[in-house]
Amino acid sequence: MSSKLLMRSLTPERYDRFWMFYRRLYSNSSIINDPVPGISLFHIKQILKQKNINTIDGHACLVTECPICDSEKSKKANIYINKTTGYFLCDKCHSKGEWNILEKFLLTKSTKANNMQKELETLRNAIKVQEDYATKWNNIVKSNQKIADLSSELYEEVLNIFSLPRISQEDILQLNGIYAAVPALLYFPLIAFGTVVGYKTLSCKPELEQIIPISNVSGFIFYKQKDSKNDTTAVVVPTILDLLALASRKAANVICLPYNLQHLPQQLLPNFENFKKLILWFGNDEPSWYTARQFAKKLNEKRCYFVRPIDTQPRPKLAADRDYDFKHILANAQPIWHKSITIFDDLRQDVLCDLQNIDKVQGVKWKRYPTLNRILKGHRRGEFTILTGPTGSGKTTFMSEYSLDLAMQGVNTLWGSFEIRNARLARTMLQQMAEVSLEDNLDKFNTYADAFNKLPIYFMTFHGQQNIKVVMDAVMHATYVHDIAHVIIDNMQFMMGMSEEMTDRFWKQDKIIAQFRNFATKYNCHVTLVIHPRKERDEELTALSIFGSAKASQEADNILIIQDKRLTSIKGKKYLQIAKNRYSGDLGIMLLEFDKTKLSYAYKKKVKSEEVNKIKGIKVKED
Repeated sequence: MSSKLLMRSLTPERYDRFWMFYRRLYSNSSIINDPVPGISLFHIKQILKQKNINTIDGHACLVTECPICDSEKSKKANIYINKTTGYFLCDKCHSKGEWNILEKFLLTKSTKANNMQKELETLRNAIKVQEDYATKWNNIVKSNQKIADLSSELYEEVLNIFSLPRISQEDILQLNGIYAAVPALLYFPLIAFGTVVGYKTLSCKPELEQIIPISNVSGFIFYKQKDSKNDTTAVVVPTILDLLALASRKAANVICLPYNLQHLPQQLLPNFENFKKLILWFGNDEPSWYTARQFAKKLNEKRCYFVRPIDTQPRPKLAADRDYDFKHILANAQPIWHKSITIFDDLRQDVLCDLQNIDKVQGVKWKRYPTLNRILKGHRRGEFTILTGPTGSGKTTFMSEYSLDLAMQGVNTLWGSFEIRNARLARTMLQQMAEVSLEDNLDKFNTYADAFNKLPIYFMTFHGQQNIKVVMDAVMHATYVHDIAHVIIDNMQFMMGMSEEMTDRFWKQDKIIAQFRNFATKYNCHVTLVIHPRKERDEELTALSIFGSAKASQEADNILIIQDKRLTSIKGKKYLQIAKNRYSGDLGIMLLEFDKTKLSYAYKKKVKSEEVNKIKGIKVKED
C-alpha cells in the first residue's frame, strides 16, 4: 500500500498516534523551533470538507474563516494553513501551531465542550510569547525617539551615521522606526497582521542587522508608498538598507525579510498571500540565485520573479548609490518558474550572471581548508558528495569540522549521525568551533555554547538502523521548514538493514544513493553521504573501493577519500584525496594533520622566521 493510501485509511485517533510517533523520530536540538510534521494536503482538505468549511486555495496556504476565534460577521478572521506542513496561523486571534492541534480542535468542537476548552488553552498559550514582543517594543518606544519625530538636523545626522539612502522623514514615518543614541542603533518592528511580533536592529559600525527573536518570527518590515494603487505586487529584499533604497525611489510595495537570506520561516508565509507577484531582489553579494529558487518554492514559483545579479543590477542599496534606473531593473525581472527551456535566449541571462559572479557561482569557500577551495573551488548546492575511508580514520571528526566551517558562514546544515550520538557529535563540533580544550575551559562553556546555538545547525535524532523512507521524510521536512542547504548522512550502512544476501544489499544501496541524488537535484541541496569502503587492505583506496561502487561513483559529483598511511609506513601521512570532481575536474590531495586539543584538521599557517624569533625572545636587528 502506498504512503498516501495508508494516510487516507487512518482514523483520526490512529492518525494522531502516528504523528506523535513521527515527532519522536525527528526533532531539532540546536535552535528552538515549533515542531511541524509533514502532512498530506489531501488529508487537510478532506477534514475541512467533512466539517463543511469552505477554503480558498492560496499561493502557499489554504485560507478559510478561523473556526477558533469568535469574530463578528463584519470583522472576518482568516486562518492560513500551510499546504506542505499543515502549520496554521490566524490573522486575528493569532492562534498558531501544528495541523494535528487544529484537526483535534475541529473534531472535538462538536462533541465535548471541556475537551474543546483544553485545546483552546493550548492555542492561546502560543500567543503569550507574541504579546511579550509587543510589550518589549512598547518599552523600546518609550525609552528612545521615533525617527519620524527627530529634528531635521538630527535626522540628517542619523542618515549620515548609518549611511542610509536619502529618504524623507515622511516616507520613513510608516516604518515606525526608533532611534537610540547610546549605543547608536535603529529599531524597526516586524509586523504580522497589524501586530508587533519582533524587531530588527541596525548598527552603524559595521552595518550589521540583528533580529529578535532569533528564529521563526511571523512578521516582516513592510513599506507601502502613499496613495499607491498597486496592492498585488511587492519587491522582496533582504536588508533594511535595501528597503530604504527602494522607498527613496518611490517603489510601490517593499518587503524586508526578517532573517535576510538565511532563512524564510513558514510562519511568515501567510503574510505574502495577498500578493499576486513577488519580485525577489537579493543582489550579488552571495549566491542569491540559489536562495531565490529555494525561497520561491515556498512562496509559489509561478508568482515569483528575480532580479538577476549582473553588474548593472546590484543590490538596491548599491544601485541607489550608483544612481541606476530602478524602474528599468524591476521591469527586467525574469520569472523563476518555467516549464522547459528550449532556446539559448532563455538561458542567456543565467550565463551572464554566472560569468560576472564566477567566485560566487563556484560556491561557499572553506576558511579552514584553503586546499579544498583550490581543488573543489567551493561548496555548491545541488551536488552529491561521497566520503569514504578506513574504519577509525576520522571520517566523522573531519566531516563535523568540514560542515562546521560552512555553517559558520551561514550554510544551513542538517546532520544525520546514526553511529555517534548527537551529544557527542555536538561536543566535538563545539570544541572545533572554540579551538580550545573544553575540559580545561569549563568556565567559558556557556559563552561557547551560546555562540554555537546561533549557528544554523540541526540534528536528526535517529540512532542505529533506520528505514530509508523515514529518513527521507525527515530530511525533506527539515529542508522545507529550515531551508537546509547541506545534509550530512553518517553513514549509509545504517539504512541498509540486516540482510545477509549480497545482491539484496547492493540493490538497497543503489536505491538509497538514487534517492539522495534525486533529492539533491530536486531540492537544490548539497548531500554528503559517508560510506564505508568495500575492502580495507594495505593498498591505497580508490573510487572502486566504495561498497557497491558502480552506482555510487557514477552518481556522485565529488568523491573524497581519507587515506591513512601512518600504520603502513614509518613516514606515512594521513591525507584527503579528491578522487572525483565533476565541477572543475581538478583532483588532488590535502594533508590531514590532527590537533588533538582542537579536534581539528584545519590548515596550519606557517609561521615566518621573524615571528618564530619573536616568540622565542630573540631580537631581530632592524636596518
